[in-house]
Amino acid sequence: MTAYHSTDILIKDNGCTTRPVDPKLETMGRYDIEHIEKTVYELADSNDPLGPCVKEALQVIEKAYAHHGLDFTCLSFNGGKDCTVLLHLVTAVLSRLDKERKPLRTVFVTYPNPFPHVDTFVKVCVHRYQLECMAIPGPMQGALQEFLDHSIPRPKAVFVGIRRNDPYAETLTHFDMTDKHWPQFMRVHPIIDWTYKDIWDFLLKLGIPYCSLYDQGYTSLGSMENTQPNPQLKDELGSTFKPAYLLKDELYERCGRKSSSSISLH
Repeated sequence: MTAYHSTDILIKDNGCTTRPVDPKLETMGRYDIEHIEKTVYELADSNDPLGPCVKEALQVIEKAYAHHGLDFTCLSFNGGKDCTVLLHLVTAVLSRLDKERKPLRTVFVTYPNPFPHVDTFVKVCVHRYQLECMAIPGPMQGALQEFLDHSIPRPKAVFVGIRRNDPYAETLTHFDMTDKHWPQFMRVHPIIDWTYKDIWDFLLKLGIPYCSLYDQGYTSLGSMENTQPNPQLKDELGSTFKPAYLLKDELYERCGRKSSSSISLH
């Protein structure tokens, strides 16, 4: 179990996309979270097709904080696209609710042979979003128990960036207690009903930096042992891959993944 700070591995652009992003989110310093609040809530209240999804997610996050409290609600973050969206949404809500600007408590469950791009991107996010991040080796069940046991105060709820088309997510709601034999806390799923397209529309519309692997044709991230660029995104010449946001059918989102019990970053 370690706190996440700087990294010794040099990764180009700190693991972040080189696509144009919101100029206020290009900084390597701490983000202006009031700017994040403004842009996210404006999108939620707009006539944009994405507005209702964003508004519902914000309401779920606000409800979680109202019921469990700011000090007892944490975030599971791993650098994947879904978690990056969730982190941005939670930050927007915290800008409204937490005027003390306390660091957001976060758990990052790690595993062997990770992509250094993901590792570096997470560490950049820890600084930009002002996270108090605890990195704990998997497997997931034991790591979550360790997180609960070493967190003061003990978390009662954890935001999780899972979506309906992820494995074992078919029957999940916005709020679900963990299974009987797992560490006990309320799982909060603000983006459970978002589509693959919703995720990318949100990231691109708001110009949010995301992990650079998605620009190389990866659409669902695991470890280096079980993940490759999505064959659906191979260009016409077959030599390079198109970026993840160009995948047209989300049913092929996990086509770059080999069957494995490893943790998925999505």
